[in-house]
Amino acid sequence: MPDATARLEVAVRPERRELVSAHLWAAGALGVLDGGDGLTAWFPAAGATAPVLDLHSPVPELLPTALHWSIEADRDWQAEWKATIAPVDAGRFTIVPTWLADGHRPRPDEETLVLDPGRAFGTGHHATTTLCLELLDDLDLGDALAGRAVADVGCGTGVLAIAAARRGASPVVGVDIDADAVAVSRANVAANDVDVELAIGSVGDLAGPADIVCANLVTDVVVQLADALVAHTRQALIVSGVASARRDLAAAALERAGARVDEVRTRDGWVALLARPLDTPDTPDTVEVAP
Repeated sequence: MPDATARLEVAVRPERRELVSAHLWAAGALGVLDGGDGLTAWFPAAGATAPVLDLHSPVPELLPTALHWSIEADRDWQAEWKATIAPVDAGRFTIVPTWLADGHRPRPDEETLVLDPGRAFGTGHHATTTLCLELLDDLDLGDALAGRAVADVGCGTGVLAIAAARRGASPVVGVDIDADAVAVSRANVAANDVDVELAIGSVGDLAGPADIVCANLVTDVVVQLADALVAHTRQALIVSGVASARRDLAAAALERAGARVDEVRTRDGWVALLARPLDTPDTPDTVEVAP
């Protein structure tokens, strides 16, 4: 733990917070907290000097002229952050942080997912994640999840892949372009005692399609990958990370790629879309990561 930490306050609109948060983690943040007016992040401080962010792809909110730094004496910021996190319900799933797992008492019909975000984005509490989990739960209730092949593109902490595996999906694979996220996913998969294949990569690194594909990304990436996501889906595609104001952009991209958007769910300025391909890929009934 450094002798002092640099506290960064970033004014961010709600629909931009997931993207900016991901950039803060990638730049080496010790922690990121989503507050009422924006994001607060902590970084190691060099004495009384705020760090210079190493941003490979700067976003407007993180330009040097937009940043507001302060230096804090050494404190247990992680304990303070953990105190703000509580279990959250999403359908029959409940996401429980690892540090609360021992005292958690599940509901009779609950599927408990124990999650440690590590250095990957997300505790699983963001609306984009809970919306995806609810759509997965509905597929399970409709007998369309157990025994099906599932791919989680941009797996982050692995929560969607773990949820699918816990409800009987098989095989399940998760890919993420961030090596830290894949490492965190592996730890969470082990903690939940499920069988998920994980690898560094994206949808193009899947050797074949899955029955169900989950992609909790950001709007621009959903649009960019729409063709590949639909091409790798046999039955149902769940996408999220889409700001409500950009819903039509994401839906249009999926429809151009050959999918029909069957359902749109909205919460806290975010949407998740459930789409189905108009043509089913004529491929073997399996999914794996390409060697």
